[in-house]
Amino acid sequence: MFVKSDIRKVTIALERTFYHEVYLELGKAGFIHLSPSQESAPDTVMDAELKDEEAKQKHLVSGIQSALNALNIIPAEVGPLEKMRDIDRDMKFISKTTRTIERVQRLRSRIREALELITKRIAYLEALHQMGIDPGSIKTPRMVKTFFGIVENTDWEAPVQENYAVGKAGRYVFGIALPDGVSQMLQFLKEYSFSDQSDDLIKNSPENLMHRKNTLSRRLEILDDYYSRVKAETAQSLLKLSSIYRGYDEVFKALKMSLFSAKAMFITGWMEITDRKKLFSLLQGMCGDRFILIISEQRDPDAPVRLRNSKFLKPFELLVKTMGMPANSEIDPTPLTAVTFVLMFGLMFGDIGQGIMLALGGIILKRTAKKKRPIRTALIQAGDILIVCGIFAAVCGIFYGSIFSSEHIIPALWFHPIEHPMDLFSVTILMGALFITLGLCVNILNNLMNSKYTEALLDKKGLSILVLYAAIVLLIVRYTRTGQAPALWEAAVYIVLPLVLFSLRGVLGPILFKEHKPPSVPEYIIETLVEILEIGLSMLANTISFIRVGAFALSHAGLSIVTYTLAGIVDPTMKSAGAIAVITIGNIFIIGFEGLICGIQSLRLEYYEFFSKFFRGDGVAFTPFTLRIKTSEV
Repeated sequence: MFVKSDIRKVTIALERTFYHEVYLELGKAGFIHLSPSQESAPDTVMDAELKDEEAKQKHLVSGIQSALNALNIIPAEVGPLEKMRDIDRDMKFISKTTRTIERVQRLRSRIREALELITKRIAYLEALHQMGIDPGSIKTPRMVKTFFGIVENTDWEAPVQENYAVGKAGRYVFGIALPDGVSQMLQFLKEYSFSDQSDDLIKNSPENLMHRKNTLSRRLEILDDYYSRVKAETAQSLLKLSSIYRGYDEVFKALKMSLFSAKAMFITGWMEITDRKKLFSLLQGMCGDRFILIISEQRDPDAPVRLRNSKFLKPFELLVKTMGMPANSEIDPTPLTAVTFVLMFGLMFGDIGQGIMLALGGIILKRTAKKKRPIRTALIQAGDILIVCGIFAAVCGIFYGSIFSSEHIIPALWFHPIEHPMDLFSVTILMGALFITLGLCVNILNNLMNSKYTEALLDKKGLSILVLYAAIVLLIVRYTRTGQAPALWEAAVYIVLPLVLFSLRGVLGPILFKEHKPPSVPEYIIETLVEILEIGLSMLANTISFIRVGAFALSHAGLSIVTYTLAGIVDPTMKSAGAIAVITIGNIFIIGFEGLICGIQSLRLEYYEFFSKFFRGDGVAFTPFTLRIKTSEV
């Protein structure tokens, strides 16, 4: 608790002929956080070889992807992995498969186009038959002009004219006109968006067209069967190659962070100290004794960070990481976050029934996230947080005597918020003062761990201000309870002395801890006065800000009163279906709306009033080089 994994810097030197195998095994093991090497210039010969090999692999991956797309196969991203394959042989396989697929697709496309044309012409002939016209009679018209086509607007009747006649079957139109009636007929048809299809009238008989259509359909079925066989025969090989070469692509990205000499390569990174035996065994299994492994004996403040918390606290890392990763120079605040966030949420949302519903919602969210592929870790953690918050809200509901918005079913172990608002505000403000004090204590510990003694003892978030703030809070509490005013010595020791020490930080720091002196006395005096004013206002604002915990507890109780008031209007006995429906809808609204608002406000207080006292969040997350194996769908 409050600590992070022991991450050490590691350097590996080995013969560069092992580079591919070593990176594949490191990717499978997944415990090395790689970092770029900056110690010497890379070997230009090896760099050129890698670029050439990488270009080949990218070309191969592109060909594999094209084949998979053509066969409607969803590829895996990475894995399974194996040693370097014969890339030329794989390229020949992909080239042959791609050519086969393209040839089949071209033939299928041509046959489909021919089928569409034949189907369209058959529809034309059927339309002519519906109009009672023999297609053979219009093959060679001499004395008249014929037209056949399609109209967009069919809301009209065929006109009766002396020099032309028009027949209609649905959207299909056939017109015949004497030479002097052609323009008149075309003008009439133009009003209905006529599209001339006369050139598509086929001379073949309907029987010939159907025979041609059946022949092409059989050919298409044969090609479809062949396409299915090609897919069945090549799918697994394509998926395997896709997975392998995507893994190789990740390896090449990692290789760019390594250095090469004429015969050796150098890998630098970070790992947990507990994995050193595992790394040594891995390298020895691949390289024998032809490698050098150097692991730092001391912690490095610039090392990446891996938080180490219990299973119960692990979900609350999500709240911490939202603000940033804790650096190695500061305490992991996850345990404090778990306690403070859940406490604030529970006090705002205290209700037994609604808290249980929130917990059930968290269980559903967690199970849903586990079923998704890939598994959504953030949603699982959010579900766990919701479960804990719901349970604690139910516990606070016992103290408030509230169950599904009703405060008349069970007695309150503490008090009903709506009946004792000032007591509720006092408790939440004191809770806020405790959180601020705790945040200042964590800041002092962080600075002491990093040998920043002036900041730990004399700065505006140091020990002097902690004593000042805690003393003022305690003196105010004592005065409100007993009416006893602060004694002169108390004011001198707990208020004046801390302010004096803070004001003299620029003098005491260089004397006691050999730190730099302030730039100038006038500037230092003005800066100190402004900071004292800022400390007073910010501490007051931060403390009063926690009154919102009580305010939202009251608003929660107020919404509950509104729900039952509306139900009473529907039915004073609260037993009818209408009253029960109002109570149900009201509780659903409170759980959704108030639950969201309470969560947002708890986060706001957590980040801006608590974290702001100590948290920097400038660490780098420990992200090991990993080649994950994922499933594919055909």
